Amino acid sequence: MKRFFFFPLAFALTGNIAAQQSDRYAEITDPNVPEIHQVAPRASFFSFLTEDAALQNNPANGADYLLLNGKWKFHFTENFADRPTDFMNADCDISRWHDIQVPGNWELQGFGTPIYANVGYEFISKGYGKYLQKANPPYVPKEWNPTGTYRRDFTVPESWDGKEIYLSADCVKGAAYFYVNGKFAGMSKLSKTPARFDITPFVTTGKNTLAVQVHRFSDGNYLEGQDFWRLSGFERDVYLYAQPKVHIADFFARTPLDPSFRNGMLSLDIDVTNLTGDTQTRTIAYRITDAAGKTVAADSRTETITAGSSRTTAFETQIDNVAAWTAETPNLYTLLISLKDENGKVTEAISDRIGFRTIEVTDGQLLVNGQPILVKGVNIHEHNDATGHYVSEELMLKDFALWKQFNVNTVRTCHYPQQERFYDLCDEYGIYVIDECNIEAHGIGYDRKKGGTLANDLRFAKAHMMRTQQAIERDKNHPSVIVWSLGNESGNGVCFYDTYRWLASRDHSRPIQYEQAGLEWNTDIVCPMYWSPKQIEEYAQNPESDRPLILCEYAHAMGNSLGNFQKYWDVIERNRLLQGGCIWDWVDQGIRMKNAQGKTYWAYGGDFGDEGVPSEGNFCINGMVYPDRTVKPYTYEMKKVYQNIKFRNFDPEAGTVEVFNQFFFTSLDKYEFSYTITGNGKVLKTGTFTVKAAPQQSQTVKIEGIPAGVESPVDYRIRFEARTAQAEPLLNAGHIVAAEQMPFNIYKKEAAPLASGKMSMQEKENRITISGKDFKAVFDRESGIMTSYRYKGSEYIHDGFGMRPAFWRAPLDNDYGFNLPQLAGAWKEATYRTLRPKTMDVRFNAETNTYKIACLYKYPETNSEWSIFYTIYADGIIKVNNVFTVNDREQPMIPRIGLRMQLPASFGKWSYYGRGPLENYCDRNSGSFVDRYDTTVADNYEPYIRPQENGHRTDVYWSALYNRSGKGILIVADKTFEMNVSNYPMETLDSGDQRHDGLQRPAVQAQRHTFDAQPQELIDLFIDYRMMGIGGDNSWGAKPHEEYRIELRPGTIQFGFAWVPFKSASQIESLIKQY
Repeated sequence: MKRFFFFPLAFALTGNIAAQQSDRYAEITDPNVPEIHQVAPRASFFSFLTEDAALQNNPANGADYLLLNGKWKFHFTENFADRPTDFMNADCDISRWHDIQVPGNWELQGFGTPIYANVGYEFISKGYGKYLQKANPPYVPKEWNPTGTYRRDFTVPESWDGKEIYLSADCVKGAAYFYVNGKFAGMSKLSKTPARFDITPFVTTGKNTLAVQVHRFSDGNYLEGQDFWRLSGFERDVYLYAQPKVHIADFFARTPLDPSFRNGMLSLDIDVTNLTGDTQTRTIAYRITDAAGKTVAADSRTETITAGSSRTTAFETQIDNVAAWTAETPNLYTLLISLKDENGKVTEAISDRIGFRTIEVTDGQLLVNGQPILVKGVNIHEHNDATGHYVSEELMLKDFALWKQFNVNTVRTCHYPQQERFYDLCDEYGIYVIDECNIEAHGIGYDRKKGGTLANDLRFAKAHMMRTQQAIERDKNHPSVIVWSLGNESGNGVCFYDTYRWLASRDHSRPIQYEQAGLEWNTDIVCPMYWSPKQIEEYAQNPESDRPLILCEYAHAMGNSLGNFQKYWDVIERNRLLQGGCIWDWVDQGIRMKNAQGKTYWAYGGDFGDEGVPSEGNFCINGMVYPDRTVKPYTYEMKKVYQNIKFRNFDPEAGTVEVFNQFFFTSLDKYEFSYTITGNGKVLKTGTFTVKAAPQQSQTVKIEGIPAGVESPVDYRIRFEARTAQAEPLLNAGHIVAAEQMPFNIYKKEAAPLASGKMSMQEKENRITISGKDFKAVFDRESGIMTSYRYKGSEYIHDGFGMRPAFWRAPLDNDYGFNLPQLAGAWKEATYRTLRPKTMDVRFNAETNTYKIACLYKYPETNSEWSIFYTIYADGIIKVNNVFTVNDREQPMIPRIGLRMQLPASFGKWSYYGRGPLENYCDRNSGSFVDRYDTTVADNYEPYIRPQENGHRTDVYWSALYNRSGKGILIVADKTFEMNVSNYPMETLDSGDQRHDGLQRPAVQAQRHTFDAQPQELIDLFIDYRMMGIGGDNSWGAKPHEEYRIELRPGTIQFGFAWVPFKSASQIESLIKQY
């Protein structure tokens, strides 16, 4: 029998309110008092009056339920001593109080300061008086403790008379004191799980008053040091509900499969509480129906419940040939539980959706229904860019739709339980959940000696246990919850040993994980953070490793990130102990604001409050999507890497491709398969084929009519796609679930003929002018730069900014993480140095009818040199060859090697043949296929919340920029190059030597936002041999992987391309030659 603990109400009825107030600080800094008078935690359900109403499961209809969301009266003060102490009294004057919306954090409604912190606490800021100067658990500032006081009236219907009436605040952030009609009802510091109180003694039918006072800081904050905005107030629904005196208090439906994984094994415990003064008899019944409404199991039992007690009734049964639940097949059954009195009348009914599945760790693997699933996950914080931590169901559904569209199958609830509706949606749509308790004491550290980690501080033992029990009891019936997580970044010790033992005894049906347990005994899954591909493979290949490894956080998606993500999965898929991980994290935690000019932007840490406010800058901007759920370019990389259908071993000669079904419970006959053969980006042939591969099986498919894979001036490629044949929940019919592209010939461009025609050269005032029939190229003798190029009367170079070597990029967040500006600052200096060629040679070659200009640049700061060779033809085409050499073994990595120039803004139309359609980088391009893309320069800008490098392309064969009339320039690679085009010059994207994201808000703000990057009337063009990778293992020290760096120690690279002017965009294809 489950034990329930009921606190006596005598104190609530007769308690001294004045004493409550005078002892308030002592109480909010006593970790042994995490709550007062909360009712025992229970599973998620609503109580209904009839079985039919329960089956509809809408508390607004057929339940004694009163939602209190909406406009409340609100008083706010920054100082603890200034809080009202008579706010609960009927005669308290609230006429001058403000209005506030509930739910919604008060800091986002004009009261107090939003504070973003990661490791530190929001009430600690060394050197600033109102803050604590260091962590001193359990104490918080005594004077400065922002306090919000809420009031509203509500009406209790007469039909509730004689019932038990409960108040539920599903999440209130802060130490919250609740009063009903002036009487103290209870207190909670627990947040993120419901604070429920029995308010029956205090309410009457008709009008009542609820008053709540919330203190921003308490000892509870020491266990809520999560990496997110530190905000206050009501974050989820607030409501009343009533139940009969004899009512369902809880239930636990354990629903494993039998060893054959075909039959469901139900073990159902139903707790009924009798709050009358007499012994009561009730018939406790349950019924389970399938998706078609057919009853598949039912039973009942009549029980006697003594006064003031609770009784557990246990049922067990087997359901044959059950439709099992997985994230791929989210089959749900409806469980109806009812109570009937001696006359057979239903006195209460509840319902829930349950799923049958077996979760276990066996032979070093996490198994769902016997299968070693792959966790293709993300971490999810509650975030709404307008309301803070209040997330509506509409916004939640946006997330679910995106997860399904982008092949995400798992979420980790970092670092607290999500709202109850979230789990219903996971059950319904099929998302695995790693459900995490609301415990993080990162700011205290991990040292296990006395005075170190709170995990070994027995003063906080009760709080650890209660936070664990609150989460597990609430979420225990959800089939989507496959793993429990004890908490996050809180060290390890006796508190977590105890919660592990309790949880393992309470629920045998799910494994338990805890990252800080490492390889200790109190984690069933090894779940490290930010281990590199090399590290996880070392674990997998260690013969002593005996548990699955699932990265609780990896691929830190801060700014322009997610490099080498494919590499992670190459390692994961070839090692049986590795089963995936959860990207950090899903959504950028930007807060929507407007600047003085009325431009909307997303604010981050340090953007609010006075000097000294704790801040960790834009470290909260690390999502796979923007705050409004707009996707980013690398969201598509995630989709590609996470896809569950693999096209491999394509053989163009045999015309076959192997299709591997990486699903574990889904046959591929539900998808439509197609292929497209292209030549130089033009569609040559399309077709469909059928695949019926069972889960984890392959099928080889024959493709007819594939062109011969020989050397050709046509670049042949084949693209395979799998699409949904029928509409599915959150997915339209025809949605692409998987795609792959392969080249299958040797591409060799036709040689360009030598141009005929007369040219002339003139040298005057340090300018060398070479002219032909339709063009004029001007080179500056001092710099060696081509400062002007005119073709058919149009200037192609903006303000003399011709090609010059470039080695720098606007630093990414990941770059700042490993101090790129300091490490590689010499390359920035080299990029901006005033160019003076060591030598400049100009010659005419009569045999080829060309002018040749050669310039040699020396870079003493990097002990390197760049030779650039221009070969100018009579038709205005210029062949540009480059040789770059680093002579020094000690030189740092090079951010990029390429040429930079600027074109007039009128050349804003852009066509290219390379990887796209969105930005991509050498370590993040598996989801970017080679094709011809026609777009604009303006559309190439990616508005990262803190400006940085963006818009890059790799494996580019040619690129054309042209104006509205079609006149422009074609750049044809000798082989391939990388490139950027943007209306935003690199300088406007560069934040300098640091991100300005220190641990405190400075007196003078230097943080940069989207509005700080300004487009200009020009096109900034980079033609790169290569840019180094963007990285992504983490954002605080990890460099791009070695194979994605540029390190010449010493070494030489060469690359070339042709500068080809044209008068009409229709000429582009005919001009793609080998020059």
